[in-house]
Amino acid sequence: MPQGIEYCPVSMGAEAIGDRWTLLLVRELLLGSRRFNDIHRGLPGISRTLLSGRLRRLCAGGLIARELDAEGRPEYRLTPAGAALEPLVWQLGDWARRWCFGEPQREQFDTALALWRLRQYVRRDRLPARRVIVEFIIRDAVDELAWLVLAPEETSACHRHPGYDTDIWVTIEPAELHRLVAGASTIDAAIHSGKCCVAGDPELVAEFPRWFAWRTVTAAASERKAR
Repeated sequence: MPQGIEYCPVSMGAEAIGDRWTLLLVRELLLGSRRFNDIHRGLPGISRTLLSGRLRRLCAGGLIARELDAEGRPEYRLTPAGAALEPLVWQLGDWARRWCFGEPQREQFDTALALWRLRQYVRRDRLPARRVIVEFIIRDAVDELAWLVLAPEETSACHRHPGYDTDIWVTIEPAELHRLVAGASTIDAAIHSGKCCVAGDPELVAEFPRWFAWRTVTAAASERKAR
């Protein structure tokens, strides 16, 4: 036991987690990121040097493992000990949404990060058999465009036109996009309020909300009851 740490599971757990970057890094791995650049993209504010240090620390602590893929490129995966932190990660988010989560501020708007996070929520098993292009029109003083390319074998988020015809158009206010991704709003509520409009192929539009594992307090509670 590290010197100065009392014999208490809460104290020992806090020592093992270390700081906020640990849980956020675990969150990225839970959401499917495996490579260094993907993990870094999902952690705004952390330097590459600091991320490298945290990855080494968590490997040494037995929470994550560094492996090589078939092409010899490094990947990171949660160990059983790291994966066991999943309930803590999502319950912390649920608690924050209930007690200390306010409206997104303009300086927090980051369309690239929001679309990247939405890409992480994609349920590939629910996607159509063919590729679907979703164009996002971020409705602000100057409209911003972004795209999700959704396919069962691969998904991506981009700010440059992907070169394929658009199947679905999502027009949404920037604050509502961030509420939606953060689980502070639901897609049904966003559409009902007029802050989000989904248009395009009627069959695809009807299925669109079911392509994502939305992380809301209600959804998280339902997942825990189902386990």
